[in-house]
Amino acid sequence: MRQIFFIIAIVFLGLKSSVAQKTIHKEFSSDGIKALSIVDDAIFKITIHSSEEKEIKLSVHISGEHSEDVIIEENLKNNKLSLKTGFSPFVFLEDDKLAAHKVLAVEIVLIVPNTISVEVKSKLASIFANGNFKALAVSIENSNCELRNFSGNAHLKTKDGNINVVAESGVSGIAISINGTVENMLPKRGKFTVQAESVNGNIRLLQTK
Repeated sequence: MRQIFFIIAIVFLGLKSSVAQKTIHKEFSSDGIKALSIVDDAIFKITIHSSEEKEIKLSVHISGEHSEDVIIEENLKNNKLSLKTGFSPFVFLEDDKLAAHKVLAVEIVLIVPNTISVEVKSKLASIFANGNFKALAVSIENSNCELRNFSGNAHLKTKDGNINVVAESGVSGIAISINGTVENMLPKRGKFTVQAESVNGNIRLLQTK
């Protein structure tokens, strides 16, 4: 009986740790904010929707070990709001923060006013953006970047990830991939410009029909 109880306890603890998750919701006024920046190598997916509203809305879903200890750090300086993941103060981690991040899955969904410039830099994250942006700058490595119904200026860079853009009329495109394939169906001139660069990834720049 003792052995059976011990086995059940192990299974229960394993299930508990495997489904550990946390969701964070935050809302910020965009008054005085001209740019939003996320520089974070612990996030695996970032979804950004533009909006005509004045609020910045953030939803973060964290799953995995230490998920309950993850927080969102905010810094507002020179009209730029910077967001990144971090850990609650005095949290004991078995290893360094980098090792802890390896067992976490962090997904972010942002709704931002279309008057704000957005910058994202990450080694891990994939990016999906939708709508009209004042400016969008993305620099990622192995994951993909996808823009839909896009209007605005954008500078998109990947190392190995693919770049796929479907832009509205009035958006021109420049695409360069050193080792990947390039399909650029956007005009050479327009009110806005999408610049897409990759080392090994494939690039497709299309226009909405």
